[in-house]
Amino acid sequence: MLSIGQFASITGLSVKALRHYDEKGVLAPAEVDPVTGYRRYLEGQVRAGAVVRALRDAGLPLPAVAIAVAHDGTGQDGPAAALEEHRQRVLAERAREDAALQNARAVLSALATPVEVSERRRSAQPYVARRLTVSMDDEQAVSERNAEAEFVRLFTHLQDAEMAPAGAFWTALREGGTPDTAELLCCWPTERRLPAGWGGDGTVVGVLPQRRELVATWRSDGGPLPEGAVHPAVVALFEAVASRGLELSRPEVRQTVVEDDGEGAFAVEIAVTIEAS
Repeated sequence: MLSIGQFASITGLSVKALRHYDEKGVLAPAEVDPVTGYRRYLEGQVRAGAVVRALRDAGLPLPAVAIAVAHDGTGQDGPAAALEEHRQRVLAERAREDAALQNARAVLSALATPVEVSERRRSAQPYVARRLTVSMDDEQAVSERNAEAEFVRLFTHLQDAEMAPAGAFWTALREGGTPDTAELLCCWPTERRLPAGWGGDGTVVGVLPQRRELVATWRSDGGPLPEGAVHPAVVALFEAVASRGLELSRPEVRQTVVEDDGEGAFAVEIAVTIEAS
């Protein structure tokens, strides 16, 4: 038999590690002195020690190593199978990390693109909107597809009522009823203010007042935008709010997409009201 020191020197596992593996049921000694607690190993356990070291060096967790060692030689769930399963997990995680790095690089590139910020005045604008509640704890709760469906539904409702929209649609993001929610309004402009209750539950009828806006304009030639990232125009807009010392008591962030010099080019406008009449 081999003392724990001899077994450690042969397998490359430290004495401390061998004691830990015994406690965790990964690699138990063949004999433990009932008085001194001294551990001894069989010569035939050297293979198991070598397998444990190889799998741990490869990053396998102890429970997986224990199962692999227990099934060594059976052809099922043994060391080779455990290693391959771990390899697949590592490759998948590496792919996720690579994608995250690439996305972060794209975000930084997008944020480095100049965004035009200016002030403008707008007349009062009646509108009708569909209201969606967004949970701040679930970013996927409301998708772009959900918003598109609401725009189409509302457009159809307006057409059925023989009231064509009076311009381009926009979205408005504002505080929700609770600290962990926000409201997303999918808005169509109308020629006149519609009566209260028009459109039923979930439909909002209102008027954007005559106002002075701060607007950030991002153009499509600014390059691709990473999905799910904060829009560069939003960042530029709030940087401008901070640099100008503006205070927005209940900011409503409005976004619209407009044509930009034709040929398929477009611009995204992000605006907040800084003074209402």
